[in-house]
Amino acid sequence: MRLIGTFIALALAGCSTGVVLTDEGTQVQNVSDVDMPTGCNLLGDVRIGIPPDAAMPGSRDELAILLRNKAGAMGGTHVVLEQAEERERSNGEPYFRGRGRAYACPEETRGPPEETGGGEAPAEEGDDEGGGLMTDEDADLL
Repeated sequence: MRLIGTFIALALAGCSTGVVLTDEGTQVQNVSDVDMPTGCNLLGDVRIGIPPDAAMPGSRDELAILLRNKAGAMGGTHVVLEQAEERERSNGEPYFRGRGRAYACPEETRGPPEETGGGEAPAEEGDDEGGGLMTDEDADLL
């Protein structure tokens, strides 16, 4: 019986992404330029999957989590995604890379921290809700 329980636990662990929010990342909100609170200070660029960063998140949600973690490590409270793109590993599996800007905003302008899911994924083609993440097409408009 113990062997069956161990097998089930291992099988369920294999379903997780392995990308989790850090303590600092839980304090960071994904926002668009339009939703950015006033009075925030730019901390710098955050990049995932773009050299020298070697991360290769397997989904847009994982990309959002890693961006939040990196912005949080810089002392950020908000991150604005500027670009997200899907690429392909040498074995054909997809991965995502992106870049954004980390900001530190005054406490009175902060909303409640986002859930650990990393925010909503950007809109797919034909979808009206984007969750504040920018696609390549959006970046071309800048």
